[in-house]
Amino acid sequence: MINIKLQTSLILLALISLSACSSNSGSSNESQQAIVFEESQSASTAPLADESQPVAVTDGAIEYLHIKHHLVECEGTYVRHCLLAQKEGSEEWTKFYDQIEGFEYQWGTDYEILVQVLNIDSGLADASQHQYSLLEVITETALEVNAAFNYTSRNSHDRIVEIAPGQFSLLGNKAFTCTEESCDALRSAIDQNQSTVLAFQHSTNSADPLLLEAVLCSDAAQSFAAACL
Repeated sequence: MINIKLQTSLILLALISLSACSSNSGSSNESQQAIVFEESQSASTAPLADESQPVAVTDGAIEYLHIKHHLVECEGTYVRHCLLAQKEGSEEWTKFYDQIEGFEYQWGTDYEILVQVLNIDSGLADASQHQYSLLEVITETALEVNAAFNYTSRNSHDRIVEIAPGQFSLLGNKAFTCTEESCDALRSAIDQNQSTVLAFQHSTNSADPLLLEAVLCSDAAQSFAAACL
């Protein structure tokens, strides 16, 4: 009789132990699922252009930018135009490689703007680590007609194209005209595969071509920086 009671007790203890383990396992799984859910809510994600990999987006900051009235050449994976920008507290103009969502830029206009900056992690070494969105245009100042500026073009023969007699294009997206003298000087530099520093004037309408006043300096690519900059 004692043996029967002992066996019954052992069986009951075993059943109780199994029930407790099952309960703990269920609670553990529910806790892990809750943690995963909470972590998934802590960072928003957006798809890459090819939608093959998520991009983690985390909180950023609000920044002030002063944008200059003309674009400049910049080089990354390809040559294109970039903004020139000053950040708050800085007097240095630097090339701004990123796009600003919602910002419509026009040649011949200075801007002061506020942007929201989000930190992103695309997992790609060459990709930008920031995402910019326009919050406010503080000031928008059109320059006076014929306001002048200098523009540097490296390897002008690749980046400046004569699209019609006396009319050229900068990187295929900004047209300009020239005087007879400045046209001849530019054609000579292009024929010699030289880099150039060009003096431009803005037109009355930002959509109209710029005016090339003069080729200020030109030289071969290897000696251009020492000779012209």
